[in-house]
Amino acid sequence: MTTVSAPPSTVPNAPGGLPLLGHIPNMAQDPLTFFRGLQQIGPVVRIRFANQPAYVVTSPELVRRLHTTEQDLFDKGGPLFDRVRPYVGNGLASCPAHDHARQRPAMQPAFQRSRIERYAEVMTDSADEVTGSWRPGQVLDLYKEMHRLTTLVIGRTLISADQADPAARHIAQAVPDIMRGVYWRMIVPGRFFAALPIPVNRRYEEVTAHTRKVVDKVVDHYRADGTDHGDLMSMVVAACEQEPDPHAAVYDQVVTFLTAGLESVASSLTHTVRLLHRHPQILARLRAELQEALGGGPDGEPRLPGYGDLPKLRFTQHVITEGLRMYPPAWLVSRVTTEDVPWDEGHIPADAGVFFSPYALHRDPSVFSDPDTFDPDRWSPDRVTNVQRQGYFSLGAGRRKCIGDVFGTVEATIALATLLSRWRLFHPPGSADARPTVTALLLPPRTLVRVERNR
Repeated sequence: MTTVSAPPSTVPNAPGGLPLLGHIPNMAQDPLTFFRGLQQIGPVVRIRFANQPAYVVTSPELVRRLHTTEQDLFDKGGPLFDRVRPYVGNGLASCPAHDHARQRPAMQPAFQRSRIERYAEVMTDSADEVTGSWRPGQVLDLYKEMHRLTTLVIGRTLISADQADPAARHIAQAVPDIMRGVYWRMIVPGRFFAALPIPVNRRYEEVTAHTRKVVDKVVDHYRADGTDHGDLMSMVVAACEQEPDPHAAVYDQVVTFLTAGLESVASSLTHTVRLLHRHPQILARLRAELQEALGGGPDGEPRLPGYGDLPKLRFTQHVITEGLRMYPPAWLVSRVTTEDVPWDEGHIPADAGVFFSPYALHRDPSVFSDPDTFDPDRWSPDRVTNVQRQGYFSLGAGRRKCIGDVFGTVEATIALATLLSRWRLFHPPGSADARPTVTALLLPPRTLVRVERNR
């Protein structure tokens, strides 16, 4: 008796594709709405970058399998991602699995608990320096201030040698232009776009070339010095010493750490403050927790938060987690299939580009009730469910989970606690409702605030 195999499950096509362009106009005009809308079509949906097909996984369960039980079927790379690999490099966030298996253990000691505790002191000092420079009644660009704070943190934890301090500041300023160029190179196929003499390309080429020179000088200094400065760069240089091109290897890791440590944390903090402005009752609860943990209020200045205060700042951490759920910095993630993926929900061929959007996944009502509502209590012990935990992808999952997840969470908690225990922020009418800017990261719109003492 002959056994007949079931045919591969077909994958529906996303509507709205145009001849020659495919779905590029949809992604250029309103990518967040586009990817969220794909959930209504199926758990796996085919889209087109010009005439090049790719697959979007819209099911949280399938994305969890992609990260864990079936992670060997998916890797970094593919025809779309390979176009930007020369720009994003081969660091932890972008390297293929065989390189990741070697790099991750080499980098992990930089994020062990003893070092996180030491980094937390830098985070507290940096938050104190930035918020302590404000004056009552001053109008500030909140994102610029949060970026200034994260620049201080990453500059003092990544590159702490005095001789390299200017390099840290330059690299921090360059990351937004690098990420903007990377995003457009990913969604526009072929080499034609990258060759156009338009501002985004000119700026990208300038900052990338200069940043590589800056990093090379820092690497030369650290290799010649041979001293462990107790920073991330010392460990990165040592870990990359056996690579075929140590300079290139260090640059790739530096770009990875800067993207996560600068833009992601600054973006998350700004989005979270904007959400709190729209939810005054949640903000009042958060302030009450901060006053209980840190003191302050009418009787005096609150003390600065430190690593030891984290257990007392549980609601603060729930607020940060919920902010990350609603506005995950890495709003779109890519993979490539290493072989055929014969899912019942939709067959994906080998060597296909695969995408999923944490922004869209976090708005799935089957996982998060009232997904468009800012509700930090959904992460409290008496309400959080395993389905929610499994459907949360802001920091990745499986062996690709962000190596700096604890670093970033500690930094955001200390920064938010310092800011809100000292200051009240007043937003102009309607300013907290503007939509985020979409690049390779989900960046907040310009947010002007007036600051007044929290008394």
